[in-house]
Amino acid sequence: MNHRYPYFFSLGIFLAVFLVGCRRPESTTPTRKTIVDAVFASGKIITEDEYMVTANTEGYLAQRLVNEGDSVQTGNPLFLLSSDVQSAQLATAQANYKDALQKLRPESPQLVQLEMQIEQAQTQLEIDEKNYTRYKKLVQANAISQVDYENAKLKYTSSQKQLNILKASLEDLKSTLQLNLENAENQLKIQQENHRDYSITSSIKGQVLNIYKKQGDYVKRGETIAEIGGGKHIIKLYVAEEDINRIHLQQRTLVTLNTNVDQPLEAQISKIYPAFDVQEQSFIVEATFIIPPDILYPGTQLQANIVIDERKDALVIPVQYLLEGDSVMKANRTKIALETGIKSSGWVEVLSGLTPEDKIIYRP
Repeated sequence: MNHRYPYFFSLGIFLAVFLVGCRRPESTTPTRKTIVDAVFASGKIITEDEYMVTANTEGYLAQRLVNEGDSVQTGNPLFLLSSDVQSAQLATAQANYKDALQKLRPESPQLVQLEMQIEQAQTQLEIDEKNYTRYKKLVQANAISQVDYENAKLKYTSSQKQLNILKASLEDLKSTLQLNLENAENQLKIQQENHRDYSITSSIKGQVLNIYKKQGDYVKRGETIAEIGGGKHIIKLYVAEEDINRIHLQQRTLVTLNTNVDQPLEAQISKIYPAFDVQEQSFIVEATFIIPPDILYPGTQLQANIVIDERKDALVIPVQYLLEGDSVMKANRTKIALETGIKSSGWVEVLSGLTPEDKIIYRP
């Protein structure tokens, strides 16, 4: 069997290792340039008064009155929900209110009938009063018996009581009808308020950003139907826990929109939310543009660098040349400890330990 191939293979590995070991390490010298210390954050564009349109009741989406991109004013109708049960309840409440209102009017049959009874009782009382007065004089003249006089007196007294009862009944009826009207009115207001829940209106002046339901869809109470945004555009940033203590108001921020990655925009931090956002697993920070772009779409994704510090004409070295413990290897194989400053993704600021003339080497 021929063993030449394994021999040549082993020789090739030896030569490759030998050549790598003999290759001179890369070297460089410190240089001066501007270095920036920044915190990276991702985010998106939102609007100042952005909110989710939700349903206050249940029903089918009967009508969409707006589309994405439409401008709306406060109070403008957006969607109409339908419900046969609620419509029936409203109709019943309206009918009950109308009936209660009719019954309380002066010409209502109940009031007219009782008032006629009172008028008749009043007339009867006047007749009985005249008879009683006449019989009283006759009994004093012994022209009639005492029994006839007592009967006339009893009839007069009875007519007085009957009239008082009818008058009291009229007042009670009016009070009852008034109470029924008030109850019917309250029920009507409740049903009208419930019915208004089926007409969903805008709470702000703004623009319809998204609609999540189609006409005919069933909508549950509290379910989101659409998203509306209003006011100025705001940069919403998600900052990692380890970086939040480095963020302060008014810090300069460089923003790159995904819709225009070649044009960084300047902004500044305008708000820092105090609590950790569990859903986003980050802290929320807001920034505003110094000069907003002409075209800006809510929801646009972006990346931002929040400037923490910036040094011009700083002495720097490439970050890959920095060894553990903030040290470097000089060309003479001497390991030197450095005092470092700002560190970016590509460069490290050297505060002391090197001069621009020093050559340092890099060996991975």
